[in-house]
Amino acid sequence: MATTNREMTDNPIVHRIVNLIEEQGKKERDLTDYLGISPGTMSKWKYDGSNVYLKYIEGICEYLETTPNYLFYGKDEEGRLSPAEKDMIRIYRKLDSGRKKCVRDTLKYFEYGIDDKEQ
Repeated sequence: MATTNREMTDNPIVHRIVNLIEEQGKKERDLTDYLGISPGTMSKWKYDGSNVYLKYIEGICEYLETTPNYLFYGKDEEGRLSPAEKDMIRIYRKLDSGRKKCVRDTLKYFEYGIDDKEQ
């Protein structure tokens, strides 16, 4: 792969995408394969200021396990979960409604029940 001396665009969304790829130890090529696009398309985002990435936001978010809110605004409040949190959500979603209620009730107990009763 050839190296380039071109400067990356100053687009903050593109910077967040590239930073997430690096933080997660992933490769740009894997993202382009996941999205079904050519590496040249991603180069256009990075260096030419193309905003065609907008039509791939959903796939980018899935691959990078983030949200559009984080990519667009840099806010983490809903989008960047730890692996343990993601695993808990995955398990929770597989439960039937009765077991989901039990989990919610247990969490409420830990959040409110223990502290309120001990004080």
